[in-house]
Amino acid sequence: MAKYLVDVGMLISGGLCALTGFIKLPGLLRHFDLRSVILPAYQITMIHDLTGVIFVVLIITHLLFNWRWLAGMTRTLMRPPK
Repeated sequence: MAKYLVDVGMLISGGLCALTGFIKLPGLLRHFDLRSVILPAYQITMIHDLTGVIFVVLIITHLLFNWRWLAGMTRTLMRPPK
């Protein structure tokens, strides 16, 4: 259950970080003619930064949960062919 929650958290935080990153792109608002829309840049930046940090923490947690599998697969892939 914990692995599932970490993965869902990665999906949500990574998605929000990507979305706010696209919103922060300099030419995006001009490209879609949204110059007149007032976006709270400070809040978007805070969400972007916070979700980025949460995403990194969840990635590290994900790697720790799956360390045995990762090590086993690496050993299998690095084994010389017979």
